[in-house]
Amino acid sequence: MGAIRFLLAVTVVINHTGPLFGLIFTDAYMAIKIFFIVSGFYMSLILSSKYAGPGSYRLFITNRFLRLFPAYWVVLALSFLASLFFWQVLDTKLLLGPWIARQDYLNPLSATLLALANLSVYGQDILFFMGLAPGGGLYFDVNALAAPQPAWHYLLVPQAWTISLELTFYLLAPFLVRGKTWMLLCLAGASFFLRWFILSQGVPSDPWEQRFFPVELGFFLLGILCHRLYARITARPVRSWLPPAATAALLGYLLSYQFLPGGFYKELFTYALTVISLPYAFYYTRHMKFDRMVGELSYPIYISHWLIIVVLRYYFPQSQLPLLSVLATVAFCIAFNVLLTNRIERYRQKRVLAAA
Repeated sequence: MGAIRFLLAVTVVINHTGPLFGLIFTDAYMAIKIFFIVSGFYMSLILSSKYAGPGSYRLFITNRFLRLFPAYWVVLALSFLASLFFWQVLDTKLLLGPWIARQDYLNPLSATLLALANLSVYGQDILFFMGLAPGGGLYFDVNALAAPQPAWHYLLVPQAWTISLELTFYLLAPFLVRGKTWMLLCLAGASFFLRWFILSQGVPSDPWEQRFFPVELGFFLLGILCHRLYARITARPVRSWLPPAATAALLGYLLSYQFLPGGFYKELFTYALTVISLPYAFYYTRHMKFDRMVGELSYPIYISHWLIIVVLRYYFPQSQLPLLSVLATVAFCIAFNVLLTNRIERYRQKRVLAAA
């Protein structure tokens, strides 16, 4: 599934820069929801195969933190240092802009809470539901993205709100994975019903449809159910043509999504196709080293791309930004994985083996 994850990450990049040779694939929010399905699949897979016995919950949680936080903190530090350099040398503040230019909206308490959200990731999704009043008071706003000073503007890695949702899911995953299928179906149904009900009240779709954990949980649960479908499929011989065909169908569909007619029902079909195809895609690619290597670029691409975009935007015109952003981000992440992520991954796997 590495190629699928890579495509989803690149989709988010070009949705933040503009079409790449006229291509945007899906929108960024749909790509993120498919990421959530993939995440639920992988968490169910590894919890069923790697993490069992005494101490498994702690090992799982700490290993997930090792997977996410070192890369995030490196990008956070680079975002701060790059913004500081641009402010001092080039007189543009980049990601530190709100901290420097809108200090009238900060007091010691709000500044501390915002700094902690940047450092810990936790709560970043909640900031998209909050505004800052002059003087520093944080307040809830149903339409916070249209507030005079949205709280999320003070995030140096603003796309990490999805990681905050992931972390919440990781805390629940060991319990959810052990749940009965009927229970997971009920929870997923409740999540999607809540999504429909909230939107029927006339609230803005962003952030309520995009960043609210109870209505996003359904996609993680679809991933767990998707893994159960994989277990059923692999319990008997799989026809040789089916896994590559399903993988190609999903990739082809995502690549051509923007050109296909339809609206709401096309979106529903996308998620259904994802759930049906992912088990076969994993079965087909599970031993492909190159596919795995490409897939391992997806998280670094996602977490670093905004910093690279804002830096490139200073030097290059908008017409060149999509291609340069994709190329620079991929090159940066290949080096990033070699220098940092691969070493941490070896340490994570040693911890699993030592606990076996």
